[in-house]
Amino acid sequence: MYIRSKLSSELPHKKEIPGSYEWWYFDAMSADKKWAIVIIFYEGNPFSPAYIKAQEEARSSATHLPGDSAEAEEIASSFPAISVSVYNTQKAEYYSFLEYAPNRLSSQNEPFSISLGSNIFERRVLDEKIEYEIILNQMLDSRYQLRGRIKFVHEPEKMQKSADFNSLLEEPEQTNFQHAWNLIQPRAGVMGNLVLDGRSDMYNIAFNGLGYHDHNVGFEPLKDSFEDWYWGRVHFTDYTLVYYIMNTREGLDKKAWLFPVENDSPGLSIREIELMDEAPSRHGLQAFRRIMMKGPGVECEVLTNQTIDDGPFYQRYFCEATLITGETKRIQRGISEYILPKRIYNRKYWWMINMRLRYLSTKAHWVQKSRFLYSRTW
Repeated sequence: MYIRSKLSSELPHKKEIPGSYEWWYFDAMSADKKWAIVIIFYEGNPFSPAYIKAQEEARSSATHLPGDSAEAEEIASSFPAISVSVYNTQKAEYYSFLEYAPNRLSSQNEPFSISLGSNIFERRVLDEKIEYEIILNQMLDSRYQLRGRIKFVHEPEKMQKSADFNSLLEEPEQTNFQHAWNLIQPRAGVMGNLVLDGRSDMYNIAFNGLGYHDHNVGFEPLKDSFEDWYWGRVHFTDYTLVYYIMNTREGLDKKAWLFPVENDSPGLSIREIELMDEAPSRHGLQAFRRIMMKGPGVECEVLTNQTIDDGPFYQRYFCEATLITGETKRIQRGISEYILPKRIYNRKYWWMINMRLRYLSTKAHWVQKSRFLYSRTW
């Protein structure tokens, strides 16, 4: 996986191969840990059975030839989507996964923005700050509703760099890669207002907390890039932990960084990462629940002990992380994920996906019309 941290590299890419995908990921947790939100914009939705069918048809069609970029481009751009999850005290209060017709997606480069239906994010570079404003306006068939604005703001000059991460950025720029991960905001201040008609009640949320933003692009199906993938981020008072572990075709790829928050915080390096305590999910996913990380003068343990999204190919957690440096011990909650992408292509799971994923160019699944039934798919 190609790692970078570059604003210009998160502009939409040409995706000329069926199965290509791109997403812009944002998450945030309130200061009191009561509320959390995850927002993902997609072009070439990798979790869409409809997109997978289109890939298969493109590969089998006698009229689709290698290098016919106009046709391939249309395939990826025909499946834009947005997913939004709002959690209240570690339970899903709102969930949507909306796949739009391609003409509902638009983007511009300066200032960089993406619009999908009535949902928008825009990036602004103001003085020494990088700010993303997200506007959400959703009314679901089940009558769940979410409206509001939320901002992710960070000052790159004040966010101290991880020496290990910086060394990766000093490597020559790559132009030939299959999957690139672009870490834009390891840690951002997040504030905004959300009006939510959710599962348990109606809420007017004045959100204030910390968040994270990255960008991914790939030029082959996820299942061809890696077998499975662990990822997580945790904001401690003085450090932000970001890690990933991927089983790729070339072997195990695992990295973790501790980004200092203050100038006087010592630089820390993680040299060892070990997965422990494998356990099955209710859908048969075999994922490790404990991740141990060590380096000179530092130990960190991540426990994925609170599952907040449990699907046949994917899990999201509120993890609990313990960071020890010298005599100082910190315990904090964060967000982490596990994905087994080959299962997305297994048609026996599609009935579950199709109850959650709303194809806006067709009629709603009957489950999606019921507040009671749709919330049971979360």
